[in-house]
Amino acid sequence: MISLLKSTFSEAAMRVLLVGGERAILYLFEEGQLAQAYIFTADEIGFAAFRRALGDLAPAPLCVLVDVVEEEYRQETIPHVGGADRRAVIERKYARLFRGTPYRTALFQGRETDERRDDRLLLTAITRPELLTPWLEALIEHKVPVVGIYSLPILSQRLLKRIGATAPNVLLISLHKASGLRQTFFRDGHIKISRLAHMPRLGSVPFAAHLMGELEKLRRYLNSLAFVAQDSPLNIYILSHGELLGELEQHCQDSDDEKFFLVDVDDAARSLGLKSAGDSHYADVIFTRLLLDGPPPQSYAQAEETQFYALHRMRIGLSIAGLVLLLASAGWSGFNFIEGVIFKEQALDAEQKAAFYRERFEMARSKLPATPVEPRAIESAVDIIETLHRHRSTPAPLLALLSQVLDARPAIRLQQISWRSSMSPPEAVSGQQPPGSGLAPQGERAAAPLHYQIAELDARLTPFDGDYRRAIEAIDDFTAALVARPGVTAVEVLQYPLDVRSSASVSGSTSELRDRLNATFKLKLTVGVRDGSQEG
Repeated sequence: MISLLKSTFSEAAMRVLLVGGERAILYLFEEGQLAQAYIFTADEIGFAAFRRALGDLAPAPLCVLVDVVEEEYRQETIPHVGGADRRAVIERKYARLFRGTPYRTALFQGRETDERRDDRLLLTAITRPELLTPWLEALIEHKVPVVGIYSLPILSQRLLKRIGATAPNVLLISLHKASGLRQTFFRDGHIKISRLAHMPRLGSVPFAAHLMGELEKLRRYLNSLAFVAQDSPLNIYILSHGELLGELEQHCQDSDDEKFFLVDVDDAARSLGLKSAGDSHYADVIFTRLLLDGPPPQSYAQAEETQFYALHRMRIGLSIAGLVLLLASAGWSGFNFIEGVIFKEQALDAEQKAAFYRERFEMARSKLPATPVEPRAIESAVDIIETLHRHRSTPAPLLALLSQVLDARPAIRLQQISWRSSMSPPEAVSGQQPPGSGLAPQGERAAAPLHYQIAELDARLTPFDGDYRRAIEAIDDFTAALVARPGVTAVEVLQYPLDVRSSASVSGSTSELRDRLNATFKLKLTVGVRDGSQEG
């Protein structure tokens, strides 16, 4: 995976296909240096050979560099707008100027100086797309990741600073094996026009004389368009090598309007990081090497032509993500391993300390006098005694509370009390409760008791004249008085002198009159005890 990522982001992984009008050249680089070049003619034999070469080569990203006569340049101005409006204006310009070709692009070249401050654009297009079609079809057929389709004249703008061409008027002339003699004019660093002229085979005609003739044609054309700034001479940079440079020195004479700069192709190549340009007069390798520094933003390519490059980048992204996850998991596993080793050492240390203290405890224990029981049993017995002491319970507090309420009600005679203590509150009585039942106020039950005392009372009203309504009212008053006492958690009337429930039936005879005149009732009282201080 690491080797894959290295090859992907290195310059060695990039290839350049330079497409001219009559031939195309495929350049392969290794470690940033030109390794090999394949030349293919623009005919059926060349196209077939190109397909075979693509089948033999391993897949790698490829840039297409175009240098053809059929590349048109138009200077245009558009309103200073952005976003979708800007794209719509440019598309209308394309439709008017370059109808019938998808290969077109625009270069921003500053703004006008008038009040509107319109944007200046250079619109370019390949007017004969069929020149590119066979090469692109072969690339798509072999699923080559095409980075983009770029113009050699537009790319040459990057070369100006490398060769020191910073004057206002610059004319760059270079000889190309794939196309011919390329002449590109720059004004203030912006490309304005470019011309590709046919170049006869070297040696068949005098090179310098032919070049000067082509230069004179372009110079007259520039003067007609008034592109050259009048306050600065035209700086002409000519890329060549060896004997041709010596031949050019005899013809290139400086004047007030023109200054010549002869640049050796090898020197320009070394400024780009190449060891040499192969002892060649042609400058093709220089421009292909410029693409390795990063393709320009202006590309003629369509989405279907760069689809495999998008997939290639996605694959690289997934590979990077996998590598990051692998390294992260390895680091996390190493951290957990180290943490586990530390915990293991701490456990061994704790075990050794525990064994040491057990040994010391047994030694100290052996010196103590013998006891009939084990220390653990003594500890359990102490805990039980503390628990019993904490929950000790007597009926004295409950009886004192009850007597205080009975003193104010002499008509109630207590006949019997059943008392018990419980750790949990008594269960609530299911069904409908009698009217006299009730719970203590919320404030009295805010703190949960430690245990409960429960008493069931058998009592009667005396004297009783047979008025059950008054007897029930007296019992309810007695119940309410108990509920209001501190510590009382619940009072429940178990039985009235007369069953007042809606589900009960009334029956009897005159022979039972004496028993009914006793007016007996039953009541359950629950008192919560929080600590031993309440036990009196």
